[in-house]
Amino acid sequence: MIKDVTHIDLFETLLSGEIGDQYYDLHNDFECIRITYSLAEKKLELRFINDDYKLIISFHDARLGYCNFNPTKPGKGNDMDLFYRGRFEMNNNLHEMTTAGEYYFYLSFLEGDSLEIFSKQVLLELSRLNA
Repeated sequence: MIKDVTHIDLFETLLSGEIGDQYYDLHNDFECIRITYSLAEKKLELRFINDDYKLIISFHDARLGYCNFNPTKPGKGNDMDLFYRGRFEMNNNLHEMTTAGEYYFYLSFLEGDSLEIFSKQVLLELSRLNA
């Protein structure tokens, strides 16, 4: 099941919701196990799992606006705390979209790790873990 969230309302949370007829909750039910970026594809992927499902967030035509990760800190810290489409500042003004058609997404995890991403398309894909 795939859900396109590129044009979600500003500041509406993407931490939880439905994909098809299946409910997901990235804050309480899923753990981030991998973050990958391909420069050739301009694609950023975040992979999450729980006991039954995997959820992949794919940012297409993506570039990082900000990245802050501390890989040496102890503890889990890989539970997502925020995920939404927001505004960014350019020329002392707030904007929703770049002239190239990119939207701005904010993601943060417990313990303070965070990403801010410009992307033309954002997809959530939910499937059974062993599918």
